[in-house]
Amino acid sequence: MYPEAIKKLVELFTKFPGIGPRQATRFAFFLVNNRVVASELIAATHEIKNVLSCTLCFRTMEKTEKNGLEYCPLCRDEKRDHTIIGVVEKESDMSNLEKTGVFHGLYHVLGGTISPLENDSPKRLHLKELYERVERGLKAVKRLEVILATNSTTEGDMTALYIERILAPLKTQYPDLIISRLGRGLSLGAELEYADEVTLKNALNNRK
Repeated sequence: MYPEAIKKLVELFTKFPGIGPRQATRFAFFLVNNRVVASELIAATHEIKNVLSCTLCFRTMEKTEKNGLEYCPLCRDEKRDHTIIGVVEKESDMSNLEKTGVFHGLYHVLGGTISPLENDSPKRLHLKELYERVERGLKAVKRLEVILATNSTTEGDMTALYIERILAPLKTQYPDLIISRLGRGLSLGAELEYADEVTLKNALNNRK
């Protein structure tokens, strides 16, 4: 029914999170009728090759000749508290916590949550890297706090409990390892991405 180019666009857009066939079709025709935007989109997607993930916290950063595959600027910042690691589900959560001005530690972006309907969901997250990072940190400084800043949802709570379980052997070996969670300044079902700064400040200050 549609030209092959439009069908291909629709197919690609439906792969985006939360985008169904009807909305994908609207996107495709929008680009057809707005060639300038389409050209800008093509140029922007070409620049994606210059975006990579920090090998420590897994947030995105821009690749340059200077940084190569090094850690991101935030992880290299000596003014940050390297004895505190805030574990978040996605990068937008990290950005929102940063806006509060309360958190001065480092981050670890999981890349999602554990789903009760998907048995292999833990394998898709950066959990192994988190364990190894915490272990390295404890060997270096002995004392470390891991703040489980997951969302106050079923999946977020399940993910936090899973992390507590996999870090339990390190907790036994290193008594100075602190594993805390955000205080319930966040209501049940709330997502960090949409929480206001005051709520996040209270959640950080009342972590347990």
